[in-house]
Order: sequence, then structure tokens, then C-alpha cells
Amino acid sequence: MPNKNINFENVPESVTQPKHYHKGGIDVIGFLQEHFPERKYTITEGFFIGNAIKYICRYKEKNGIEDLEKAADYVQRLMDLEKGSESDEKNS
Repeated sequence: MPNKNINFENVPESVTQPKHYHKGGIDVIGFLQEHFPERKYTITEGFFIGNAIKYICRYKEKNGIEDLEKAADYVQRLMDLEKGSESDEKNS
């Protein structure tokens, strides 16, 4: 759901709904909001997950391998975060 405090009336659709984020009737932002709710994931986790999915979804239309490398970086960051959480739980 878009931020209701921002007026998107004069913003081009290429900014608010880029084609590389809307494939096969799937809106990546809507998918993330539905499947990764804030009440279950931290802001950091959501950021890492969202960026990984974003880069994977757009890699063919945008930057190819570079986007896949960016996605892998965010997945690695998420894994490091999880490993740190697991380590913290064991030490508690």
C-alpha cells in the first residue's frame, strides 16, 4: 500500500510502477507487504529480503549478473544476521 502522505498524482507510472517490478500480474511490493509483514520481521530483515527479491525479479530487464550479485549480497547479509541471532540465543 503506497504511503498516503505522498501525492502520487503527478508522478509518472514508470516511477510508481516500473515494469520490471510487475511481472505476470505480480506486484513485487504488494507481494512483500503480504508475505513479510512488519509484525513478524524486523525492519532490517525486511530490507534484506525485499532487496534480494527485487534484484532477482529485475535482473533480466536491468543489470544482469550485477543484480544477481546484489541479491546474493543481501541474502548473505540476512544469513549473517540469522547466524548472529542464533549465536545470541545459544549464549543466553
